[in-house]
Amino acid sequence: MTRNVPRGLILLGVPFLLGPMGLAGQQPQGAAAASKSDQANQPKLVYEREVFHYPTYERRNPFQPLVGEDQGGPRFEQLRLIGILYDSDNPKESVATVGTSTVSVSADGTSVNVGTGQSWYLKVGQTLGNIRVLDISQDQVVVDVEEFGLTTRKTMQIQNRRLGGGTS
Repeated sequence: MTRNVPRGLILLGVPFLLGPMGLAGQQPQGAAAASKSDQANQPKLVYEREVFHYPTYERRNPFQPLVGEDQGGPRFEQLRLIGILYDSDNPKESVATVGTSTVSVSADGTSVNVGTGQSWYLKVGQTLGNIRVLDISQDQVVVDVEEFGLTTRKTMQIQNRRLGGGTS
């Protein structure tokens, strides 16, 4: 005896037999526990930026330029003392004229060649390039010269044949 069962009933019965989750929703319990433990064991990524701080009292910051915006101007080696306007009543108001011009005197002393350059008028306390004026007297100017964080005290004198001229 053969029994004919309509095919529609068989197809409807398959999802019913598998349960409410169906085929796609079911996972073995061991696989679900393994995926949770994998997530717990993975390291958490944290991005931190390393910051460097250089205190100025200990040493100079190597990432700062040697010559900054506030240190522009000629260096001490390029300057020469051209003249002094000395005020004997108030020496603090005296003015030193420094410049980058060059002076050359012939060997026999009969001719003088002056090269052009810039000039500056400085009072006590003013800075130009890497120098700071400390004192202006009748015949010399005392300056502090800063080079690579070190300060040296130097004296500038007006060039003449009697003194040999130049700076010391």
